[in-house]
Amino acid sequence: MADSVVAFLLEHLSQLLQREANLLCGVEDKIISLRNELEIINIYLKTSSEWKKNNHKQIEQKVLTQIRDVSYSAEDVIDTFITNVAFYKKRNVLGRMLHSVGHAKLLHDVAEKIDKIKTMLNEIHENKIKYCQESNDQSTSAREDEKRTQTLHRLRRNVEEEDVVGFVHESEVVINRLIEGGLPRLKVFSIIGMGGLGKTTLARKVYNSNEVKKQFNCRAWVYVSNECRAKDLLLGLLQILMPNRNYECSSSNIKKGKKKHKEDVNNLSDEELKKRVRECLKWEKYLLVLDDLWKIQDWDEVKDAFPDENKGSRILITSRLKEVASHTGRDPPYYLQFLSEEQSWELFFKKVFRGEEYPRDLESLGKQIVKSCGGLPLSIVVLAGLLANKEKSHREWSKVLGHVNWYLTRDETQVKDVVLKLSFDNLPSRLKPCFLYLGIFPEDSEIRVSQLLQLWIAEGFIQETESRDACDVAEDYLYELVDRSLIQVARIKDSGGVKTCRIHDLLRDLCILESKEDKFFQVCTDNNILIPTKPRRLSVHSSMSHYLSSSTVDHSCVRSLFCSDNSSLYYGYEWKWLTKNFKLVQVLDFEGKCCFKIPSNLGNFIHLRFPQLQEFHMRNLPIRNWKLGNGSMPRLHILDIYGCDKLDSLPSELWSLTTLRKARVWNPSSAMAAMLKNLEVKNGYQLIVE
Repeated sequence: MADSVVAFLLEHLSQLLQREANLLCGVEDKIISLRNELEIINIYLKTSSEWKKNNHKQIEQKVLTQIRDVSYSAEDVIDTFITNVAFYKKRNVLGRMLHSVGHAKLLHDVAEKIDKIKTMLNEIHENKIKYCQESNDQSTSAREDEKRTQTLHRLRRNVEEEDVVGFVHESEVVINRLIEGGLPRLKVFSIIGMGGLGKTTLARKVYNSNEVKKQFNCRAWVYVSNECRAKDLLLGLLQILMPNRNYECSSSNIKKGKKKHKEDVNNLSDEELKKRVRECLKWEKYLLVLDDLWKIQDWDEVKDAFPDENKGSRILITSRLKEVASHTGRDPPYYLQFLSEEQSWELFFKKVFRGEEYPRDLESLGKQIVKSCGGLPLSIVVLAGLLANKEKSHREWSKVLGHVNWYLTRDETQVKDVVLKLSFDNLPSRLKPCFLYLGIFPEDSEIRVSQLLQLWIAEGFIQETESRDACDVAEDYLYELVDRSLIQVARIKDSGGVKTCRIHDLLRDLCILESKEDKFFQVCTDNNILIPTKPRRLSVHSSMSHYLSSSTVDHSCVRSLFCSDNSSLYYGYEWKWLTKNFKLVQVLDFEGKCCFKIPSNLGNFIHLRFPQLQEFHMRNLPIRNWKLGNGSMPRLHILDIYGCDKLDSLPSELWSLTTLRKARVWNPSSAMAAMLKNLEVKNGYQLIVE
């Protein structure tokens, strides 16, 4: 994520230099110098994957943390400076004269801070040279990676059982696809789903079924992984197809089992290995399972090894990525679904009690615990394994209820590595912040896609192009995350697009953990409200009145503020607190809130990009109380106004905002509708009335 932070800051600095030159007078050269330094750092981060593999994780994480923290500090210094200069320029001539000394000191202070930031970046750059040197402990690091891989394989095997629950219908569907019609041509099928859903388990059940064994006289299973090398995959196949390397496999002119000569296939080239695999499969009706395929490039490198001799051979692939299925075969993939509550309880009961009778008074409590797993087999199996070794009592199980994900995400369970880290690490940099952002929303919530896409744009996550609208690019990002089995589609629009989406609770909790490490955002609940922090994005999941009276959070660096308590009403003192403490806020999102008064100084949020104040009950608010000075919110992109049936007009200054892209008014009063109908909208503005 450090590369995403630096890339975002670079984009931020470039926009500042283009749009806010008048506010940067006196420090523009310093900011240009800082931008140049960050460009080098950004290139280094994007090309440092090999270095990451060859050094200790503690060193790697420390350097990346330093770069991220310095980037955040740079953004704070510049945004604070712009805010102060904007206020200074709003003063009249006399006011500027009286505050001229303070303004000069402001210029000096920010120049000094930028110099300090550059010094820190130079120190990190110098240390990087040392860290990039060959490590004497690379073999130790390799052993650690191998041990971790073995642990993950062991965890996967714990879920795999021939009589696993819930896959009876699923296995029948997949088996029928493999053998239906007896089509002679080679066909490739895929099973798609999120990590931990049981793709490997289902494939193993199909692979070991009697129907499949009767249909295919040659079967082979190979685990691919996201670190696949073509040579390793081909060698894995040959070890199964040629279990005794002293023997050649069957071919047209060599009898099966006839000894030829000793040979070490490990020394063969990739092309020679593919030739050997083809020779082994050429005369067989075979079934190959490529388990956990991540990259289409890996398929392209080995597909020539699989001959099509019109014998009805099949290849079964498991993957988290829809693009893998689309690339490897023409048939639609089989999308594996979550277990039902009944299937989840059956799996849990089987793992915890291992066929023994269970106390009936635990059934209700156990089903509540299982429900928290959200139908994810891996979560159920891991949790059942933990409880199987505990006292089977109401007292012990009550400790787990309400804290299921805490138990599952502990390092020793490896669930975090299986479910999130593999998928997250495999994401391109542009998608990582978009995915983590989903953790901001409340648990089990359906997320409105239109709102989510607008928030991504407001946060600066979307890489705009000259030829494409940012909303279209954001929608592409959403579908990519859906295709990677990280986002679930909840509801579809009548027009066919995605209306709402959701994220599995375990993935959400893992997003929160990852974001905490990267200081990406913080979710504040009644349980952690007293913990002092300094977040950049803050999502409040408690009542605002309780948060105001109890929170110890430092809000000086908050760029985004969310409140999800639908019962909250915003009054004058809460707005006063907001405008006083959140000087650098860029995104405001009050989902489903009732606002009885909008403060006249709302325009003081000069960095504000997206106020989503959903329900304006303005019966008692004369419109003169909401005034916007020209340029007072120069970064406002989108304005949504909901429930404004008592509001008859909008501030005329609103339409002079240079960066405003879209204004949307829902259910306007007749007077408001007439005003909007006669409004002359400038080029580049989009006015939507619904």
